[in-house]
Amino acid sequence: MNLEYAQKWAELRGSDTEAFADLYAGDLDFTLEHTMVDDHMKDTIYTRDQIVDRLGGFANDDAGNGLGVHTFTVTKYTGDERWGMVEWDYTVEGIASFRGIDNPDGKTLSTNGSTFLKFDADGKIVLDSTVMNDCPVFEALGLPIMRPHYWDADFDPASLMA
Repeated sequence: MNLEYAQKWAELRGSDTEAFADLYAGDLDFTLEHTMVDDHMKDTIYTRDQIVDRLGGFANDDAGNGLGVHTFTVTKYTGDERWGMVEWDYTVEGIASFRGIDNPDGKTLSTNGSTFLKFDADGKIVLDSTVMNDCPVFEALGLPIMRPHYWDADFDPASLMA
């Protein structure tokens, strides 16, 4: 697989759930993990129907219905025909709420993330492990986000206690 494949994967994720699901191996022959802040019971997907049900909202082209228009843009791809790491930017326009947090001003929200993909001999995805950086979106929606710099020599863990 290559950058062109990664770009197709990202474009389909935000535009065509059925075609996106076709990139994956058969039911129970793949695992798709996408971290969710609000519901860890549904963050692992094993079947095509689950892809369509749980990720179908990303393939929306109506900015006025509150579901948002989601765009994934690949910024980097590293890998080969067995595996790949896709780094991407994410933008959503017209979303009413993000992870249960209202977006009353209709802000366009942006962040980034990465997805590790592993492929079978036929080029189908057998493992998808996705992580999205929610902090910039939460900040844009007005949530106070602490970003302690643990790596700084003078970092004091007690500073986290309020």
